[in-house]
Amino acid sequence: MNFVFKVVGPGEKTINNNLIGWQRVDVSGVQSDQLQLTVSTVDVAGTPPEGATIEWFEGVAGAEVSKGRFIITRIAPVLFPAQCTIVATAAPFQVDDKTEFKKRRTVSHKNTNLAQLFKTLVEQHGFEARFDSFFESIAIDHVDQSSETDAGFLTRLARQHDAIAKPVDKIYVLARRGQIKTISGRDLPVITLSLPTDNHPGKTAFINCLYDQPSRHVLHGVKAQWTDDDGEERTVEAGQAPFKQLRHQNYSSASAALTACENELRRIKRVGSTLVIDMPGDPLVVAEGVLTLDDTFPEAFSGTWSIDQVDAKGDTKNGYRLKVKATRPII
Repeated sequence: MNFVFKVVGPGEKTINNNLIGWQRVDVSGVQSDQLQLTVSTVDVAGTPPEGATIEWFEGVAGAEVSKGRFIITRIAPVLFPAQCTIVATAAPFQVDDKTEFKKRRTVSHKNTNLAQLFKTLVEQHGFEARFDSFFESIAIDHVDQSSETDAGFLTRLARQHDAIAKPVDKIYVLARRGQIKTISGRDLPVITLSLPTDNHPGKTAFINCLYDQPSRHVLHGVKAQWTDDDGEERTVEAGQAPFKQLRHQNYSSASAALTACENELRRIKRVGSTLVIDMPGDPLVVAEGVLTLDDTFPEAFSGTWSIDQVDAKGDTKNGYRLKVKATRPII
């Protein structure tokens, strides 16, 4: 199969004609996607400057898929062999900072729910708020934003509920991790994988899997404390023994403590089984997407998986390969 990997933007001719190898990391959540290009500089001039924006494409010739726009953050030349490494991160939507999106704030938020608080904060910065209705049920009696940007504050709240708060172009989304839609709300195609008949290292179609289901320290429940109107500490729990104890926070109500327990228990169950797959390249395999391993795989591996991270690589020696990290999804 004839694969194509290319840049569109400043320096595209120099990069595309002298590309030795590349690596792209696609991560769900708040981390920025990253792109690293290795370019030969023998008798070559005209690499793009730091700060330039490029678009990266990969896939089958004639049907290449855009993997997004990236801002070049670092260029590192090497004398021998004569080459340079170009490092770029995903280009964010540039908001007008007249709204002070990047300003740290100290403020208290009261008598709301997570969805409404999220909507209020992101819309004042010009984003379209998009969220799962599940978050309307998470009441917030009182929460402090302490010397944090609005983005940092929302990220912290999202993590407490095993969720993602992330700008995607002009949309700001709040979504539960491990769900079977992208956080932008669009359905992704489910990629189905079958084991090749001749599955051996060195073959182009070779697939390998590592399945991890920790048997030690398995937890089936979560406990948390809350303080009643008389100042007495009380305990709520979700699940059953053995329990994990939520520490470093005393909740103001039984419902808030129980919600925290349920969210943590959900996270424990979701990440309890993890899968790492070494597989042939496919530009449609993306973080937050869904991968199904069919019944050609052993039972421990087969089924539906939610993709958390994709490390894509391409070079003349190994071709186009992916390393995919995944956990069980929410159906």
